[in-house]
Amino acid sequence: MQLLVANPTAQSGRNAGRIDEARRLLTTAGVDHDFLPTRAAGKTVDDVAKALSGGAYTAVISMGGDGTFAEVAKGLLKSGVDVPMAMIPTGTANDQGKSFGMESGESDLARNVQVVAEGHTAPLDAGRVTAFGSLDDELATDHFFDSAGWGFSALVLRMRNEDRRLVGGVPILRELYRDQAVYAGAVVRAIALSTVQEQPFEARVTTPAGSVYFEGLTDLIVKNTRIYAGAWVLDTSASPEDGEMELIPFRGREELLKRGVVHHEQVPINESDLAAAGIPLSTVIRSPWFDIQLYARPLGQAPEAQLDGEEWVRAERYRISVLRHAIRLVVPASLDGK
Repeated sequence: MQLLVANPTAQSGRNAGRIDEARRLLTTAGVDHDFLPTRAAGKTVDDVAKALSGGAYTAVISMGGDGTFAEVAKGLLKSGVDVPMAMIPTGTANDQGKSFGMESGESDLARNVQVVAEGHTAPLDAGRVTAFGSLDDELATDHFFDSAGWGFSALVLRMRNEDRRLVGGVPILRELYRDQAVYAGAVVRAIALSTVQEQPFEARVTTPAGSVYFEGLTDLIVKNTRIYAGAWVLDTSASPEDGEMELIPFRGREELLKRGVVHHEQVPINESDLAAAGIPLSTVIRSPWFDIQLYARPLGQAPEAQLDGEEWVRAERYRISVLRHAIRLVVPASLDGK
């Protein structure tokens, strides 16, 4: 028996029909399962942990976007139970699904269910992050599976969430203004804000190899899986199961735009092409752990933070440790890690 976790109220309730179809396909494919709806305010993590700790399930299935994936994965880790985790992607960015060759369109549902039914697995690392205050006091600890970030990317997410709350309160807009538009609007507003009020930050990043000091940062990202923001590959040699993550610094809007071109999946330009043209990019740092000290902007406030596409705790210092092979992830047969 497997446990399917999804949000039937997503997209103004339209996701309920998609869940029903997924359940029908799972049953047809011989996947016996129970259904657990997600809950707000992080309660899904505890619900999943409680359900799995009872020992009744041989696997857990996340159906939704990267946020649902993260909640289910956190619940699995919290349960302490060693069962595989599968996914049926339906989200906007779908970083996790795309990183493992799974798309999130309506026409992809049957194939994704077949991947679940076949049950091939590959290991997936996780990140454990702790935020510290000015007195080195521990503020919060959490896990992430896709990315952690500070600066511009986190600003976009905060604005996206503000737009979601605004749109959600107006029924007609809620029907017309979908997540893709919310993302686009947030990006435009964030770029406009950064153009008017440039606020770069600085960071000292310490790894087993030593310390590196970065100035003039617009964004700082620690990445685990291959795809970022739905279409970008920030490091083509990265692996989600090698016990290391990649830290990518962005200095100013110029580098943000350069990486946006070079690392887009559908653009046939690479870093070597830019280097040959005298336009180098900042070096990517790989490590099993990072200690990140952030230095306040001129206004005295640390940059905004995000984990797996959700706002997180603002702090002056973070410690990230890679938990190697934390999850046994169900993947297409071509990626089977057995």
